[in-house]
Amino acid sequence: MPHLTVQQHGNRYFISPTAVASGRVDALAFDPDQLAAAGRIDGEAQGRSSVWFFRWQQTPMALRHYQRGGLPARFSRDRYLWRGIENTRVWRELRITDALYRQGLPVPPPVAGRVIRRGLFYTADLITQRLSGTRPFSDRVLARDSAGDGIWQAIGKTLRRFHDAGAGHADLNVRNILIGEANTIWLIDWDQGRLNADVAFQARSLQRLWRSIQKEPALAAAAASGWPALMAAYKAPR
Repeated sequence: MPHLTVQQHGNRYFISPTAVASGRVDALAFDPDQLAAAGRIDGEAQGRSSVWFFRWQQTPMALRHYQRGGLPARFSRDRYLWRGIENTRVWRELRITDALYRQGLPVPPPVAGRVIRRGLFYTADLITQRLSGTRPFSDRVLARDSAGDGIWQAIGKTLRRFHDAGAGHADLNVRNILIGEANTIWLIDWDQGRLNADVAFQARSLQRLWRSIQKEPALAAAAASGWPALMAAYKAPR
């Protein structure tokens, strides 16, 4: 099981995978304002969580601040109930991502996490290496340079690799699948995932992806031929 190192400074906890990223960033890397003042910010993306892209020692990084979506966000946008450091979302995501990374599976290389405890609650941030040159699945499929069913087949093969390794993604959707050059596939956002997922959990993950595709009419149209190609590649004998 991957080992995580924790350094506590008052109400702040800094977490890193020991063998992968220990000591590679400091507290400044978790502060978008300081990064911007230092001229390190390259861009940002908005979604359920805020993401800033920056450079650290010439390495492209991504900083994500954990935020809630849906109904819970009406009560607390980014605070979570404190139940110990090992139950924080960032701890879980680092642990799972590091385990998958060590197995050679296509996930963002994990770097570090930060937790700030405030009484009964905490906020959290995660830093991974940025997957430069990638685009979300939905953007790539709808782009003019899309390689048609080849992308869907590549996704099916990649999902099968994760499932054969016992991994299960809890929020598989068109934004958590990134496409790189030559149809390389990456899966991101693993904080609710599992390392020993059963077949039923993995099946629900595929169903969640299908529902995500159906929410966008243009993607749903592309899925008429794409989804059968994805499932054929997923089920192909190894």
